[in-house]
Amino acid sequence: MNISFDLDSTLIPKGKEFETEKRNGIAKLLGIEEIRKGTAELISDLQGEGHKVHIYTTSFRTKGKIRWTLKYYGIKVNRIVNQTENQKVLKSRKINSSKFPPAFDFELHIDDLKGVGIESERFNFKAIIIEPIDKNWIEKIKKGIQKTFELRILKRLLKELWLQSDNCTEPIESMWFSIQEVAKSTGNTRKEIRKYLYLLVDNNYLELKSEEPLLFEFTEKGKKIKTDLEIEKIIKNVG
Repeated sequence: MNISFDLDSTLIPKGKEFETEKRNGIAKLLGIEEIRKGTAELISDLQGEGHKVHIYTTSFRTKGKIRWTLKYYGIKVNRIVNQTENQKVLKSRKINSSKFPPAFDFELHIDDLKGVGIESERFNFKAIIIEPIDKNWIEKIKKGIQKTFELRILKRLLKELWLQSDNCTEPIESMWFSIQEVAKSTGNTRKEIRKYLYLLVDNNYLELKSEEPLLFEFTEKGKKIKTDLEIEKIIKNVG
């Protein structure tokens, strides 16, 4: 998954908002900025899980300066979007928002501003809002990423099942083919995708109509699922 991080008050402090990693006197002279303690380990963990990590900031820092600071702490990221690029892209797409991660193919954005959280609801993008004083910020981020990851798989599975059932009007005949397609497109194993199938069956969104031939159908409850919010409720209720 493509995950983007804000900088100011999220990873880089404004004052003494949170504990930071150590930096030596030479680093200070070279303009290396402070960074939130635990950042390098968190990003390394996410990258180890197969996620791509990016920086998305409304700061006018140059991309070179940002990379210079991150490199000092042993952090490598894929893409950096600063305010110069952000303004240009959002203006060209006529998006009236301070940030819009999907414009840069970012699937989840992590920020400190509640305003970004409001924009995420208004413009339908995924965001985790972390307060600067939150000492459990890493745990909150990891839980939020897991939820987003689960939602992504479930949405892809439902999309495939809607297609195979002609929008819930016909039995699903090729369930194992559907599972294989979802596994391919999400980079997960078929075993992992089956967990989400069983989740839908166990919670009465799908039902097994026949074992020979193998047929599934959406229940009346399952036919009502149409929006991202309704899919999120499935994950939330099960969790």
